[in-house]
Amino acid sequence: MPAPRIGILSDDRLQQHILNSALRDFGFDIAVNMDPQRLLLGGTSVPVVDAWLVDVRHEDDDSDVDWLEQLLDGDAPVLMGMGKAPQTHCPTFPRWEKRLYAKLRNVLRDTPVVTEDASVLAELSAKTVPKILLPTVFAQQQPREPLMVWVLGASLGGPEAVKAFLDALPAGLPLAFVYAQHIDPRFESSLGQTIGRHCDYQMRSFVPGYRLRSGDVLVAPIQHEFCFDDQGLTQDKGSDWPGPYGPSIDQVMMNIDQYYGERAGYILFSGMGNDGSEAIVSMADGHGPIWAQSAASCASASMPDSARETGHISYSGDPYQLALQLVNFVKNYWMETHESAS
Repeated sequence: MPAPRIGILSDDRLQQHILNSALRDFGFDIAVNMDPQRLLLGGTSVPVVDAWLVDVRHEDDDSDVDWLEQLLDGDAPVLMGMGKAPQTHCPTFPRWEKRLYAKLRNVLRDTPVVTEDASVLAELSAKTVPKILLPTVFAQQQPREPLMVWVLGASLGGPEAVKAFLDALPAGLPLAFVYAQHIDPRFESSLGQTIGRHCDYQMRSFVPGYRLRSGDVLVAPIQHEFCFDDQGLTQDKGSDWPGPYGPSIDQVMMNIDQYYGERAGYILFSGMGNDGSEAIVSMADGHGPIWAQSAASCASASMPDSARETGHISYSGDPYQLALQLVNFVKNYWMETHESAS
């Protein structure tokens, strides 16, 4: 299905640029992006679009706005008064960008696909991924309690990337994972089976009252938000995830951070949109490392690119490089924590 065509009319050049970039990150097709005066003065035909996004900030006469609304009157909905966009490096930008997407989704019949469907799971092949060697410090039996918990956030292109990442990891790392993947809810049950087919980690569906163990990969539920209670047990909050899609990677990250703090890490894989960026800029100091998949290795790079734009990504790489980085990181983390304890 072709992407919805959006017309942007703004009398602020910076606003034009930010709106254009934000909408392209969510997969919209920008049909026109110009000053509305070009339409008001005539000589420019009104293009066919699925929706108009109008931001007029410097008008001298309200009649111009009234005339513009009449000019655009037709089947395409018109969104006006979105407010000035924050700068992309501003902490409020991810939330503003997500709110913009949600408003367009409310007025459009079809919106760009930001979640995976069953076809990608069926096409995942058993590619041979070199297995990274387990560091000798983990040669003994791994502790039941994970040393760290890592969030794996992904959307379009995510299943292939996450599968390659997990397939490369050696068995025996004292880690647990929480996998938050945007996917059609009808295929939630088959996600874990497909991703875990060739890896050395145990894929687990969400159940309340469970404590993460080393070697677990907990698949975040799509419909209902979950968190961890004071004892570290999974807890169903009994409400939908906030935001336009589920699971909310932002909320998963913040809920993990609330309990695990610096014992948590985060990796943003291939995906459309900006889910995860809001959490990155809002989490308290003392959180664990935050990494992202390299743009060149992504099927859709807007989500990890949005994370990089926050300035808080400390490492980027393809799925294998991320796995290798993780093995080296947890080895050093283990040695540092045990040296300080001795």
